[in-house]
Amino acid sequence: MGLKTTYLLFVLVAGAVEGYLAYSGFAGMDPFPYEEFYFKLIDHLLRDCLLGAVAWVGWFRRNRVPDRVRRYFPVVVVGVLYVAVACFMVHQLSLDKGLQTTLSILAGINNNILLLLVTAMCYHKWPNMLMKFIYFVMYMFTALTLIFDAFYFWQTSMHVESVLFQNLNIYAVKGIFATMDNKLIAAIIGAVAIILLLFRVSKPGRRKPNFAWSLLCVAMFSIGLNLTDRVLGALGMYGVENLIGMYVEIENEKTRMTYRNMLSVPINVNFLSKALFDTDKLAGAQHVEMRELTEKDKTVLAKLGIPEPKAAVEKTAPQYDKIVMLVLESMHRDYINYYNENIPEKATPFLNSLVIRYPHLNRYYSSAVPTTQGLNATFRSHVIMDKDVPGKLNPSLFRSVQEQGMRGIFMNASSQYYANELREYPDQFGMKEYYAKEYLETQGYTGASGWGFHNDVMYEETLRMLERGKGDRMLLVTKTLDMHQPYPYTGYSWSEMPEGVRDNPNATVRGVYWVDKTLEHFFKEAEKRGLMDERTLFIITSDHNPHSGGEYTKLVTKANDKLSIAPIPLIFVSKNLRPLDGLRTNQYASQIDLAPTLLHLLGIDVPEKFMGRNLLQYTAKPYALGYFGGKAFYWSAERHFVDQMDKPVPDSEYEDALSNYIIHYYGLWHQGKE
Repeated sequence: MGLKTTYLLFVLVAGAVEGYLAYSGFAGMDPFPYEEFYFKLIDHLLRDCLLGAVAWVGWFRRNRVPDRVRRYFPVVVVGVLYVAVACFMVHQLSLDKGLQTTLSILAGINNNILLLLVTAMCYHKWPNMLMKFIYFVMYMFTALTLIFDAFYFWQTSMHVESVLFQNLNIYAVKGIFATMDNKLIAAIIGAVAIILLLFRVSKPGRRKPNFAWSLLCVAMFSIGLNLTDRVLGALGMYGVENLIGMYVEIENEKTRMTYRNMLSVPINVNFLSKALFDTDKLAGAQHVEMRELTEKDKTVLAKLGIPEPKAAVEKTAPQYDKIVMLVLESMHRDYINYYNENIPEKATPFLNSLVIRYPHLNRYYSSAVPTTQGLNATFRSHVIMDKDVPGKLNPSLFRSVQEQGMRGIFMNASSQYYANELREYPDQFGMKEYYAKEYLETQGYTGASGWGFHNDVMYEETLRMLERGKGDRMLLVTKTLDMHQPYPYTGYSWSEMPEGVRDNPNATVRGVYWVDKTLEHFFKEAEKRGLMDERTLFIITSDHNPHSGGEYTKLVTKANDKLSIAPIPLIFVSKNLRPLDGLRTNQYASQIDLAPTLLHLLGIDVPEKFMGRNLLQYTAKPYALGYFGGKAFYWSAERHFVDQMDKPVPDSEYEDALSNYIIHYYGLWHQGKE
């Protein structure tokens, strides 16, 4: 049978199989979605043809394969390792298995072995000890980066970001290892040992390939493969927009394109760039630009529910003398059974009771990630952390209350030296009283492990501070750490936890049980010690949502609720709930809205530089706004979209106006203007 006949037969068989599978997937739909059916059929058939062509080339060159594997064995190891990581990524992201995803994986194989392959070629050209050492270093760096990135992706559903290195220090490293299971540490050590053992270099043959020609072929192949990947991606997007045309499918395809780009990125190059450079093109003084809002921007923003200029905040008499904010670490809204049946009811009975009994928001989102950025949104009502600007130049929740004679207290479970918080937090956020792990140790507390002190210690010291300051007006913020990823802490033994919690395969469930029980104890003690009264407001919330990876993806099932920016809890507890009568439980809101709301309750003027709104004041189109890694996240009852803010040509007028809005206020913040 000739080659053409064989290939034609392959195409016919593949077409019949893919047609049957596509039809089965859409069967029963009325009307039948012909556009989606044909698009999926063609997409998968082209994928089969691509894989068939790759297989044919491998078969045609089968006599050379053993020699190339032996000659470039370390490169093959890295290539196989990448394929495993790529398959894991596709599974975690629930990515489609069509032509474009397959092509992105092929481009990713090439891109991730490229530097190592060139190094191997140099070694075979100049086979000396120096080149062998360079070859080994490049091999180890590439392989270890792949493993580290895979672990990071498992926790965050993204490649390593520059924010990791901004927060990397001895306290972070100690915390990570303290929360790791010994089996996992052993597995990592074992993987490194295997990688070392797999570095095998054959002696260069007497007949060497043409070095210049080989380099040219590698370069041309890499350029062609990546260009094809990009062009077909654009054509696929065009097909979805113009053939299918459904808004939901178009938005889904945009997300898939982002995920496919993650597959093709060279992980070792990404790691180096994120380690050496600040790759966020927006956050940081060196990136700031002044952008004025046009009348068109203001019109579009109004459609999004964002008035410009902002609506004035209503003035009221002070409703409370004390506000106590309990900030949980990495706590998703859907870690509470009330919102998510994947969490056993016995895991969060107390939190369930609080949500049922007290004012709360069901659609309250992080405005930034990770911790410092999330606290910045909470305390300064801005979505972008402006770490390059001296904090004393700008207003904050703490500065506003302290100007009115209230005490501003922040207590953190971690070391004061973590991320230089001892100096950075008071300077940036303005609290006059900053306490951390070292202070708690002077108070006689023991048992700190991993990231810092545990919830029981933090809540006991919070109660003691409230007792000592019974006659004081204050804003007291307690920041806990026990839900920190990758593995949360639980202070109970197996026998002390209820069945269904202790037996749950997810450690997160046992972690939220510990959170629930310590919160229950805190409020019982507050009542018993006479600390709950009509002039005190308690707030339960989180610094940010957990990163979208690991157990998070198993427990939170809705795609839009496990993005980089996602819902977190917000519950108000007090004996005096009348001031909160105007709270609309199901309105969309985010962290930037909390500070203006609290200042309103305290009868204090809200700084004009705050981006957020008073949640107790009616607005026709409530919305949630977040920022992470150069992307703005927007939610409302009418629409949801993710805005790549540094995109040369925005996809819609909404994205353009939102980018302009955020950059405009960020520029004003940096320039110190009103």
